[in-house]
Amino acid sequence: MSDEVTSQLKPQLLGRMTQRAVVEALKAKGPMSRAEIARLTGISPTTVSSAVNQVIRSGFIVETDAEITGPGRPGKILRFATDAAQVIGVSIEPEYCTIILGGVDGKPQTEKQLQFPTPHTYPRLIAEIERHAREWMVNPEVRTLGLGVSLPGMLDSTRERSVFSPNLHQTDNQCPARDLQERLQIPTVLIQETDALCLAEWHKHETDDITVIDYSAGLGIGVMVGGRLLGQHIGVPRELGHMTAVINGELCGCGNYGCIETVATDQAFARLVSKKYGRTLTIDEIIEQYQQGKLDVSDEVNAVLDYLAVVVAAVTNLFAPPIIVLHGRLMDLRPDLLTTLTQLSAKRKLAPLRERCRLAKSRSKKAEGALAGIVDFLFEELGPVLPTPIGATALPT
Repeated sequence: MSDEVTSQLKPQLLGRMTQRAVVEALKAKGPMSRAEIARLTGISPTTVSSAVNQVIRSGFIVETDAEITGPGRPGKILRFATDAAQVIGVSIEPEYCTIILGGVDGKPQTEKQLQFPTPHTYPRLIAEIERHAREWMVNPEVRTLGLGVSLPGMLDSTRERSVFSPNLHQTDNQCPARDLQERLQIPTVLIQETDALCLAEWHKHETDDITVIDYSAGLGIGVMVGGRLLGQHIGVPRELGHMTAVINGELCGCGNYGCIETVATDQAFARLVSKKYGRTLTIDEIIEQYQQGKLDVSDEVNAVLDYLAVVVAAVTNLFAPPIIVLHGRLMDLRPDLLTTLTQLSAKRKLAPLRERCRLAKSRSKKAEGALAGIVDFLFEELGPVLPTPIGATALPT
């Protein structure tokens, strides 16, 4: 690259990095003035002011009068445009889809969410998501900046394509984010559902190293290291659920037999209980009836926990995260199950790691992860994060 081209690119890159520094400062410290951002980031006031103007034009932030606390004219305060801008998160799951509305700060609006049964055909699925999303895009005073789509299975992120979803085959070889972007005319990003959960739980637990095990319908693994999702290659490390655990076991949605997700998930537990009582029961129905004293599911719980402990130990031995978050409903059956799973998995972990990985129940929904995914994507479009100089500390949280 010639010096002339390099000299042209450097100011553009620095400008984008400063834009990102502005939103990161607001994320870390909340509303503040241009001067406060300059002091916090160490960037010159003139450069910060130029970047702020660009970020305001993008719709992420607004500048308003500060509250009057003394004599004189009030100053100007920058904050996220939570009243004037929004993002939409969608989780597509085997039984139902969830759509949730959120602010550009990534926080969901709990009163603005809905669910509908997942259509069995891809065209109908896209049409339903489009219809519901448009209902939230009609307000002319609120700008919709983007949409995030969470999807299970193997994704090709370079082509924004679903390669293979063992429990949601209508999305195989489809591009839901691209199709929705064409229909809605807003930036749309596709994110694997365990990656989405990682992003959501990252914000809840405030740690840059976290692993999520989703044991609901299938069994997926999401890993974040140093604040970055691990594994952009197709299926890695997310599809640990398709490791064979039972030779000649149950038929899995992937087409093989005995995958560990056939014995270590909410779905596996519901299937065992349904077989025992001779009627089809969902995990929610089982939990409700068990807590009412109408079902005895001790053997079925123990069977699933034994295999789930194998998964927890495998994740610990592979990635050694400080915290493993479990997303599913089985742990809601009884308050002691998390402790039981911790004890069972410890026996299978490598000795130096037995005390390292704390287990915790999920605090998030997949649609919240889709929100986090689109916000992160939009922030990345603003520019890369400024590197922390040697000897300096990162922005305080």
